Amino acid sequence: MDKLIAVKNIMTTDLITADPDEKLSSVKHKLLNNHIQHMPVVENKKILGIISNSDIHSMEHHFTLFKSEKALQSNIQIFSTMLASEIMTKSVVKLKESDTARVAVDLFRENLFHALPVVNDKDELVGIITPLDLLRYAYDDHLPLNK
Repeated sequence: MDKLIAVKNIMTTDLITADPDEKLSSVKHKLLNNHIQHMPVVENKKILGIISNSDIHSMEHHFTLFKSEKALQSNIQIFSTMLASEIMTKSVVKLKESDTARVAVDLFRENLFHALPVVNDKDELVGIITPLDLLRYAYDDHLPLNK
């Protein structure tokens, strides 16, 4: 694996994002239906925060696990009134698209991050990179692996 390859060559660019004023019910729907774990919250191409499935699960009533009707109704009420901007993580570590895979790997190793937004020189969101993106790159059969 070329550890000096720029993250722009590895990152996911087909992004699904949320608006800061988007209802949590819509955010949850997007996460579930698109089988994604993290969603950047964006306004005018600038990343304001990120929401993960864990953030969504922490908002759910604990008795939802037992299919309690009261808990399910509580979730509907909460998710239809709260906004993405109210639960998003605001302090987001970002990578520049010119940063290397090595920088991304180091950030993943040193932190509990599972996704890193990637921005261009104008600080506009252009992609997201995850450990899975790095694994796909490292084990892609048509690329030479450097040890």
